[in-house]
Amino acid sequence: MNDILEFLHKVGRLKRLKRTGWVVRGIADAESVADHSFRTAVAALVLSERAGMDKNKCVKMALVHDLAEAIVGDITPFDGISIEEKHEKERKAMQELVKNIDDEKLLQLWSEYEEQKTPEAKFVYELDMIEMLTQALEYEQEHREKRADLDTFWAHTEERLQNRHIKEIYRLLLEKRMSGKS
Repeated sequence: MNDILEFLHKVGRLKRLKRTGWVVRGIADAESVADHSFRTAVAALVLSERAGMDKNKCVKMALVHDLAEAIVGDITPFDGISIEEKHEKERKAMQELVKNIDDEKLLQLWSEYEEQKTPEAKFVYELDMIEMLTQALEYEQEHREKRADLDTFWAHTEERLQNRHIKEIYRLLLEKRMSGKS
């Protein structure tokens, strides 16, 4: 039980780790990685079956997809670290996190998400993007002066979306953004 408690302390760091993308754009009250993971998991809970996915797997994957950040931090594409190096750092962090709690399933779920080869992994990846855009829209509404700074979060997202349910949510978010309404 001591190892599990230590694991919980480590992943608890995510509650205090602010999402880098928001911080570098001057959002003073930026969400934490745990905030982001929570809403991504709730989205998986309410959307996965509707989209024909395994709900339990999607919710679990959404909960673990950012756990490695408890050790390596929230690495963004603008940090000067290649995607390969980021993946390797996060893989080692995940191995470190789960080594004493004897839970290979967490590592397997995380690896499946990273590899993006299963329908559930692809679905959770798209949910991750939708959650980010939902947050971006909320920040744009709260911090109107930051809207231009947040444009990059919207760029090239639509073309990466494949799931029709997620595309529909994207369109709704975009409509709200264009109308200026929440």
